[in-house]
Amino acid sequence: MNRRDFNKRLLLAGSVALLSRDIVRAATEGPTLEAIRARGALRIGVFSGTEPYYHKDLATGEWGGFCVSLAKDFAEHLGVKLEMVETTWGNAVLDLQGNKIDMMFGLSKNPERAKVVDFTGAMLDNTFTILTRKDLAVTKWDELNKPDVRVAVDLGSTHDMFARKNLPDCTLVALKSADEVILALQSGRADALIQVALLSVVTSKNLGDKFNLVVPQPQSSQPTTIGVRRDPNGEFRDFVDNWLQTRRHEGKVNEWILDSLALVGVDRAKLPPTLKF
Repeated sequence: MNRRDFNKRLLLAGSVALLSRDIVRAATEGPTLEAIRARGALRIGVFSGTEPYYHKDLATGEWGGFCVSLAKDFAEHLGVKLEMVETTWGNAVLDLQGNKIDMMFGLSKNPERAKVVDFTGAMLDNTFTILTRKDLAVTKWDELNKPDVRVAVDLGSTHDMFARKNLPDCTLVALKSADEVILALQSGRADALIQVALLSVVTSKNLGDKFNLVVPQPQSSQPTTIGVRRDPNGEFRDFVDNWLQTRRHEGKVNEWILDSLALVGVDRAKLPPTLKF
């Protein structure tokens, strides 16, 4: 073989290797990630008034909250900038479908949503907790499951569904809104209320020392996930999930959650020691 033929074969082999690498990358990353890289920006949905998930500084326009901390890390992982697109929980799925955003952090999975967008594994396991009046000593869920114990929940919420499934014998006080549930506890119309931890720690802080925040045993939680644009074979979901599970294993997600509680004035040192995210 002469040098010219050798060089031709070497170039051909290199071209095949590059092509093979590109095919593997395309098969792994899919169209959504390719579009993000081409755009040079990751678009996420955000909206104010949902601390500690999302928080907008009205003076600077800067966004914070633990969902934003995750998004910044993922954008850095991709080597692209982060763009905030204002939306709502109700519109987030439509915005994913309509290619207005690429990801929505903190979106709960349900069968209807799962028909049109993809969901990662758990971003956090949002533990179910209770707030009780001071004289009600409760450490286990079974201790609430009695007709003489009035448990308040917001109608149609995950709290409501959890109570109906796990506390069928309690006296359920199902009210229209979370504010009404808190008022029921404050006024004595309820002995306890159920909320997931990221809500109850804020409620507990706002109510002061008049009520107890308890993590009943056995601990029960609801996974909160990331909603992502659907690729043909779930490529983007799988890519995001690999990154997410690595960050959870490293303890970074838990740290970002705890740091974000400062946005609502919650002292992490005062959280129940058994509380996990």
